[in-house]
Amino acid sequence: MKKYQCTICGYIYDDAKEKIKFEDLPDDWTCPICGAPKAVFKELKEKPKEEIKEEVNEQEKLTELSNSQIAYICSNLAKACEKQYLEEEQNIFLKLKNHYLNKAKIQNGNLKDIQNNIDNDIKEFETAMNIADKYQDRGAKRVINWASKSTNMMNVILNNYQEKGIDYIKNNKIWVCDICGFIYIGPTPPETCPICKVPNLKILEVK
Repeated sequence: MKKYQCTICGYIYDDAKEKIKFEDLPDDWTCPICGAPKAVFKELKEKPKEEIKEEVNEQEKLTELSNSQIAYICSNLAKACEKQYLEEEQNIFLKLKNHYLNKAKIQNGNLKDIQNNIDNDIKEFETAMNIADKYQDRGAKRVINWASKSTNMMNVILNNYQEKGIDYIKNNKIWVCDICGFIYIGPTPPETCPICKVPNLKILEVK
């Protein structure tokens, strides 16, 4: 029997516990927690520790971050502080975010550019998580975990938008978790964020 995990919220579909095997579910089946499509589920497989170590040693290199990347990291850290009610630390990270954001060169891209950026990010998350795991960096692992799930959800939404056009969001609302960046399309937000678990008062409608 196999297990499959939602790459958005982490929900696990266990063939041994369900009446229907995952592969026999209809194509339009969606995750019962976050509403993500069947296509984003991945089979759970254990990865040999030796393989992880090799990958980290091969790809682990220090690179200089851009101003926009530093701003993004500071924004994530500010959100983490907000969740833990660390107001002073949150304000410090917000000031740092604004500082680097003002220095960053922000460019508007088309849908193709956005899709390319999302695809590149998704490819890098596994390597980043392996490096964070090697050094037991819990803070980095949390940021990477939230970012990877939010990015996967963005990918789902972008694909649906390109396939269905404006009708995909015409009669719905767009909601974004103010803590982790989770995006949800629907008339009302979920009761809690499926990624960071905050209540829906933190899931704000995009006007």
